[in-house]
Amino acid sequence: MPLRIRWKSKENIGIALMLVGGCGLSQAMFILIGQLFLGVNNYFVMIIIPIGIIIATFYGTIIIYENYAQIRRREKLRSQFQAQREKNAFKKFINFPITKPLLIMSSVFILFFIIFYLILNIFLEGQLSFVFSETLAATIFLLICNVIERYYA
Repeated sequence: MPLRIRWKSKENIGIALMLVGGCGLSQAMFILIGQLFLGVNNYFVMIIIPIGIIIATFYGTIIIYENYAQIRRREKLRSQFQAQREKNAFKKFINFPITKPLLIMSSVFILFFIIFYLILNIFLEGQLSFVFSETLAATIFLLICNVIERYYA
């Protein structure tokens, strides 16, 4: 999974910070859900594990962002001289650069977290099933990012 964009440059640091914020916000929601509804009260589980998950999901969203940026650059080169059409508000929202990576990350992570938590909660206690389901969901998200990079862009 190569990264082609230099993320420390001035033009991309804002996008990187927005992606980190989106990944952190999603993990903050999982911490809240874990403490209130799932009964996970261990500080190690609620602080250390989500920090690693934030880093993993940030890496995956960078990969997805870069793929969409590469496609956008290719389409811009092909259609330089075509007339621009007006878009509605929903399409403008979806075409914002960080929306698609964060939507993909959220939907994949939430789907696999719920599936793994429901399965693992049968066999393990709540804290272990929370840790394993978060870790497995992040791993599957990174595998899906690899598939998106390989076959989409």
